[in-house]
Amino acid sequence: MKRVFALLLGASLLGAAPLPHDIHTSHSRAVVENGTVLWRVRLFSDDLEKGLRAFARRPSFKLDEDKAADSLFTAYFNSKVSVAADGRALTAKLLQKGTDKDPVGGTVHWYLLQFDAGRQPVQLAVRNTLLREQFENQANIVVLLAMPGEKRHSLYFGDADGKAQTVDLRR
Repeated sequence: MKRVFALLLGASLLGAAPLPHDIHTSHSRAVVENGTVLWRVRLFSDDLEKGLRAFARRPSFKLDEDKAADSLFTAYFNSKVSVAADGRALTAKLLQKGTDKDPVGGTVHWYLLQFDAGRQPVQLAVRNTLLREQFENQANIVVLLAMPGEKRHSLYFGDADGKAQTVDLRR
């Protein structure tokens, strides 16, 4: 798949320096099944690095060079994203991470995290304020899939919206 992506983009774009961007967004896809929430989030690498620098209060922090970057991201994520299953707060654990090239030459970091609810929840309350402290136009999109049946719920967090949104997973 990556090879097809590279062929579609052209090799010259893959090595290009990142271009500045005015859009600040994260996109998450969460699958809820058998009491587990698997959450994959994608963020622009330069935005994430800026956010983690501020969170850690380390102006020289480099996302791809710091050995503590994974644990720092996990702490940051858990401070900005809250998930409650049937009223019980859950904590995310990092499972995997990676990077993808953006078509305009930038890099996107992605992380796969897991929340354990113990049993299949009926309701999920989600709050997502990733990078809101850095960018006033930050938009965070979350697509939830409740299994079985792939019941889809889309959530949008933007315009300084820091409130949790509750989803009935039976619908």
